[in-house]
Amino acid sequence: MSDAGSILLVGAPGATLAENVRLTLIDLIMRGAFDEGMRLYPERIAEQLGVSMTPVREALMQLAAEGFVSGIQRRGFHVRTPDPVQITNLWQVRQGLELTAGELAIARRRSGAVSDADIEYLAELQRRQESSQTLANHREKLDLNGQLHQRMVELSGNEVLVSLYQGIRTKVAGSLVQRGLDTWRDRLTAESAEHWGLINALRDADLAAYDAATRKHLTRSLKDALADLATRTGQPSQAALGKSA
Repeated sequence: MSDAGSILLVGAPGATLAENVRLTLIDLIMRGAFDEGMRLYPERIAEQLGVSMTPVREALMQLAAEGFVSGIQRRGFHVRTPDPVQITNLWQVRQGLELTAGELAIARRRSGAVSDADIEYLAELQRRQESSQTLANHREKLDLNGQLHQRMVELSGNEVLVSLYQGIRTKVAGSLVQRGLDTWRDRLTAESAEHWGLINALRDADLAAYDAATRKHLTRSLKDALADLATRTGQPSQAALGKSA
């Protein structure tokens, strides 16, 4: 990490200080600022962020509850390496949420609540992912991918569903799995085709096509995430959506 006081907080206007600290720590983890298993000292983080200990402890406790750090009494907080069960569970929940969101979004598309402009925004996010500038920056690619899936869920019009989806932080788990690897580049063609399948299904209000595209995309994505995890940690990668890990 940088020298004390030199790290800027990230976050949304109106968010609590603890939430902004949490988002800042997530951003640092995504950028590889912490080694896997590294102990996170609240007092040092507070000093470097220029905040008190209270919001830092609150943020670390929330990250521990979400599974991104481990918090053990008298041993402190450590950056957590995801395991196959954690990743599989996350993808299973993600699939359920995205399938439900798609069903609702398509119903809204048929009623006119989801406009052509909404679909074009999804298409633009995908085109930006495919640009040469984005492909040179893995972090930007992950961010755009997260925005695309998040916006698809938002088109459901269901605020509870959107909140649940935000909570699983899929793009963070993906970043942790892929950190230090270049395998994501080998999957760009398949991922692009899958994304366009989702976008076109929404444009055409084709529920069967959307269901099939979602299952295909997330099954492939989980398989690759587990393969990346096995490469980095030597852990087995056998797991599948719809099955117990």
